[in-house]
Order: sequence, then structure tokens, then C-alpha cells
Amino acid sequence: MKNPYILTLALLLFFAGSLRAVTAWSQDANTPPADTPKTSEDADSKELAPPNEEALLVLQEARSRLLRYEFVQADLAQRISLGDFRFEATGKYYASHPFKTRLEYSVKLGEMEGVFLEVCDGQVLHTSRQITSASVGKKEDATPQIELTRRDIQKIINETNLHIDQPDAVRAAEIGIGGVPAILASLERVIIFDSIREEDEDGKPVIILQGRWNEEEKGKLLTGLGGLSSQVQQFLPDRVRVTFDKQTLFPQKFQYLKKLSEERSTYSPLLTVEFSNVVINEPIPVQRFTYIPPPGMEERDETDTFIKGIQDAAAASASPPAETKQE
Repeated sequence: MKNPYILTLALLLFFAGSLRAVTAWSQDANTPPADTPKTSEDADSKELAPPNEEALLVLQEARSRLLRYEFVQADLAQRISLGDFRFEATGKYYASHPFKTRLEYSVKLGEMEGVFLEVCDGQVLHTSRQITSASVGKKEDATPQIELTRRDIQKIINETNLHIDQPDAVRAAEIGIGGVPAILASLERVIIFDSIREEDEDGKPVIILQGRWNEEEKGKLLTGLGGLSSQVQQFLPDRVRVTFDKQTLFPQKFQYLKKLSEERSTYSPLLTVEFSNVVINEPIPVQRFTYIPPPGMEERDETDTFIKGIQDAAAASASPPAETKQE
């Protein structure tokens, strides 16, 4: 048996937006991975290219539009290739103005199944992460491992209003609010986007952004992971690519890419998240945004953690740059 931290990363760390480690679970090492062909990607820009201002503006406008749309719904699919593990996840995304979201997806690996659910009714955002074993005859394995959290997004928004002129604080707040805008806010925080281009995909114009890790933020992430950092680092992407529908700026695809060859500068996807059947501004039943925790279970409140993140981001933005001593 071994601990596949990579499965937890694929479920939560890459996609959920917060980029933090959570509990891993055991998986039989003999489970054969599904066959998934590798797709190499050619680099479109030099890895040390400067930030592209136009790319940043597209990313920010996409976030802004997502928060303004009255309704959004879409199917989602994830394809994950991490080490010897190949698996897929499917789910649904719903959003309604203001700040109502529902993101749900599940993934199976051998006898293990992980289910992620994030629901916000406009006041409180609830998150459920559930891990279940399908082992037969093992009662202890059949008991789901469930982690429940909550955060009061109205308190987060109120704190944000105190720092509305500081982009870093606003971005930290959007990460706390959840949904696809949180993913974009998180990427803006940790990725330096240095490339932008337009293409046609399936007869429709798209805008493609590509970028690399902000090394300072990457260092913070690895430091925060402590003893897990050495195992996690080998699965962190070298490049991130985001494809937007040019007309709506809805993000159709997220790709996290790992470099295969220094000589050829070719990349292979670690994780691809695609949205399909996107419907904008068609009413969604209010029940989609209702959540009741399982009986007898408590939710860990993360509100203060996100508020502190906003305050720290605001303080860092307000601090004057350190003076350089002159000899």
C-alpha cells in the first residue's frame, strides 16, 4: 500500500482554487492505471518572458464578467495524468448572481472514490470533501472520510470593502468566495501569464493565455506543505494554459503542463479541466444552491482564515518597499 498524495492534489489542490494540502488516502499499488495517451505541447513563449499586460487584462475581465452574469451552468470533465496514475472526473458547475455557486465532481481510482462539493447560497459557502472505499467485506473501509468546512462570504465581502482599492486584497477575497472566479483569482495570484494568442477551435474564436509559476508564491506553497513538499513538487506544473471563449470570456479549458524535455521544450498535461454545454443567463432552480450538512457532523469555520488572508494582502500592498542601503 502507498499514499497517493497525487490523487488528493488532482481533486483539490489544482482545481479547487485554494492551492493547499489536505489529507491523502491509501490506494492499492497494484491497481493498473487506465491508458491515457500523452499529448505533448510545444512552448509558445520563453519561460522567462516578462508578464504580458494584455493577458492580465483578459484574465481580470473574465473574472469580472463571471461575477456579473445572472446565471451560468456547465458540465465539466477532468483528465488527470500524475505519475503512474491516470483517471478522469466529471461534474457540474452552476452559478447565480450574486455569489451563489455550486461546484460538484467525483473521481474514481481503483476502489477509491473522491467526491468534491462546494455550495454557496449567497451568504455561506459550504465545502464537502468525501473519500469512500468500495472494498467488499471491510466495514471500516466502507465508512466515508468526510471533511466539511464553511465560510461566511458576506463577512469576507465586508472585509474586502475596507480594502477595495488594493487589488491583492480583492483577489484574496475572490479566492474565498469560491467558484470559477476563485480559480481565476488564484491563478492570477500564483501564475505569471507571459503569452496570449487568438485561435479558432471548432469554428469558434478563443483566446489562449499561458504562463509560469510565480517563484515566490511557489516557494510559499511548498513551505506550507512541510514534509509533503518533496512528494508534491514533482507533480506541480511548469506551465498553465487557460482557453477562453472570445465572446463570453468563459474559461473553456484549464491545462496544467509538465515539461518533458529541456531540449525540445515540449510539455504534457498533468491535468486538463474542460467545460462543455455552457449556458449563460438561463434561470437555474434556487434549490441548486441549498446545502444541509449531514446529520451529526460539524463544519470547520474558515471565515477568519480568509479574512486574515485579505488583511495580510492589504498590509503587504500598503507596506513601502524596503530601502536599499547605499555604500
